[in-house]
Amino acid sequence: MTSQPLPGTARVEPMTGAGGSRALSHGSQLPLIVHADDFGETQEITRGICRGIEAGAVTSTSIMANMPGTHDALQRAAALADRASFGVHLNLSEGRALSAGRSLVGEDGRLHDKRTLFVASMTGRLRLAEVEAEITAQIARVRDSGVRISHVDGHKHLHQLPVVSAAVANVLPRFGIERVRITRLGRLTRVRKATTLVRELLALKASRKFHRARLRSPVRTVDLQPLIAAYRGEEPVPDGLLVDPSGPVELCCHPGTAAADLEKPGSHTRRAELDFLLSPRFRELLLINGARLVSYWEV
Repeated sequence: MTSQPLPGTARVEPMTGAGGSRALSHGSQLPLIVHADDFGETQEITRGICRGIEAGAVTSTSIMANMPGTHDALQRAAALADRASFGVHLNLSEGRALSAGRSLVGEDGRLHDKRTLFVASMTGRLRLAEVEAEITAQIARVRDSGVRISHVDGHKHLHQLPVVSAAVANVLPRFGIERVRITRLGRLTRVRKATTLVRELLALKASRKFHRARLRSPVRTVDLQPLIAAYRGEEPVPDGLLVDPSGPVELCCHPGTAAADLEKPGSHTRRAELDFLLSPRFRELLLINGARLVSYWEV
């Protein structure tokens, strides 16, 4: 693994530390990807992610290909390609499909919600060929806009479901995509919720399919919200969680503007995440962990 992005890939400028020094540029530090999901879900979510990239706090994002903000996101991506990597955020649970797969949509023609998709995948009602067609259509839309695709991940991590993960493993090599997210925590002792345990087990099974397809992934994925809670005094500030000597760790976040929270409320407070990423507290967290910011191209 090299310490610099490959020629022609995203170049990540380190955040500036106190006194104007390049606090994160030391060669002995370990690689950390700060990745923002949902680029293109809405314009306000996209604007918030752009602010994080422009500040040097966000080093990677992934584009949703079938949402109201997709067109705006694809236009913005070109100007930021030298500052962050851009993946595809596969979306099988919101909006309308880009293909004609009947097993993916309800009677209203919209994609199944997360719960329905989960049940369909676990009971064998999802058709592999239809899932492959939808994944192909979403990746092709991003690629055909001129975006160089670094990797693929899934909205609500649904790319790790049975059938879906098989489709991902089949489709990505056709596009020459070599990287995919696996939402593993690294150790089951880090699991705190039943839903997280289910996700971890699905990730384990999906990782075997991805490995056979020669797809690479970060060592583990960490969510930003517990880190924010730690700085509020609700949990101890983690030391070493964000780095691993065996490879890059992905810090997954969901930044956005205040307007993004108003127009589409969800489980993440997007403005709070953006504020934290831009704060001295985040720089402190990176220094505590000995993190060096990189993009997905370094996986």
